[in-house]
Amino acid sequence: MSHFFSISQLTSKLFHLKSPENMTNLANLSWKRLLMCRPTHFDVIHKGHNAYMTMKEPVDKPLAMKQWEGVKSTFESIGVKVDVIENEPGQVDQVFCANCALVWGGTALISHMHNPPRRAESQPTLEWFKERNFKVYDGRAHGMNLEGCGDFAYNYDRKHAYLGYGFRTDKEAYHLVKDVIDFTGTQFHSLRLVSELCYHLDTAMLNLSKGHALVFPPAFDTESYNLIKEVNGEENIIKISQEDCVNNFVPNAIPVQDGDNHYIVGMAFTPELHEKLTDLGYKVLLTPYQEFRKSGGSIRCSVLDIGI
Repeated sequence: MSHFFSISQLTSKLFHLKSPENMTNLANLSWKRLLMCRPTHFDVIHKGHNAYMTMKEPVDKPLAMKQWEGVKSTFESIGVKVDVIENEPGQVDQVFCANCALVWGGTALISHMHNPPRRAESQPTLEWFKERNFKVYDGRAHGMNLEGCGDFAYNYDRKHAYLGYGFRTDKEAYHLVKDVIDFTGTQFHSLRLVSELCYHLDTAMLNLSKGHALVFPPAFDTESYNLIKEVNGEENIIKISQEDCVNNFVPNAIPVQDGDNHYIVGMAFTPELHEKLTDLGYKVLLTPYQEFRKSGGSIRCSVLDIGI
């Protein structure tokens, strides 16, 4: 079994403020420090790894890089700090770094990927976090599939967190995450995904900064969807259409609160959903990212929240 690396005393005090009374303060830092991987070697070469990887259209690599830079600049313009890990040669999917680790409270739990071609992404991720004095736990030693923050979500106030399973992450991984991560003050739930169109939790649900949750109900079994409604309050559930889920990848957007501003950074929204979110007080920031949808990913797949 792998071991924990000791965390530096110089690590941000954020990592030590775990008590329930500090949850509100911590929530103000949610999605405020992100890790992104520059898509130097991005391509779609593995047909059928998800429902979107049809390989019908080649990737426009210069356009993909331009779109990635646009997303990074958008984050930085609203007060988000972006760290960058460089793309290892041959790792065409490493840009989707959300899948490489689950990060919470200064601990990085390194992923064991479901698809063998992606498993090499875990080692440079482990080294990146180790070099920056995170507490690092190598989940690969257990052999169960766990795809990091692709299947992990949390409410903005941090009172609830979720692990999705069914396609890329094994059900049993819930217990590994619960053993490794300190969820003091946070209730940790398990959600079963049942639609191949939503193979990760971050393609099915998005928890927003004002307490709303964007949800595509067909993505979940009945028990899981009922849990989402119970935890968030049915009045806070915004059911999204298949167009917004599948075509626009709305659950793969990123919520950012900066002072009194509540942003949602996403690739595309239907006019109806855009209007609804605006009426609720959100500022929707559109930034093209369609080249990455050819691989079944979008913006949230491409960032790892390392400030939580």
